[in-house]
Amino acid sequence: MDYQTLKHAHAGLAYLSVTLFALRAALSYLKPALLQSKLLRIAPHVVDTGLLAAAITLAVWAGFSPHNQPWLAAKILALIAYIVLGTLGLKRLQGSPRRGPVLLLALAMPIYIIAVAKTKMVWPF
Repeated sequence: MDYQTLKHAHAGLAYLSVTLFALRAALSYLKPALLQSKLLRIAPHVVDTGLLAAAITLAVWAGFSPHNQPWLAAKILALIAYIVLGTLGLKRLQGSPRRGPVLLLALAMPIYIIAVAKTKMVWPF
């Protein structure tokens, strides 16, 4: 697989990952029982593993390091924030009035990550 193909696969997996998260967030309000389906419990982990593997491979192939590429460090920090906020919103804050804002903030992280990826700037807006 060449760099461009992997880059497109990475982008596709990123969009799929965010779509699955948004679906799970919506279902957590509308039909929480559906979140227990085997597909919705396993698919996000498979997609996210592929996404992370593609990201690491792309960074290695391109010679990028978060130590000398501030935009890459920003993406990693935003990814960590996305994971923490998503976990809080989907699992820890059930029944809390803070849940909705936390989920929306989690969904804002991929928008930032995508903007950083496209511009290679820490502050892309």
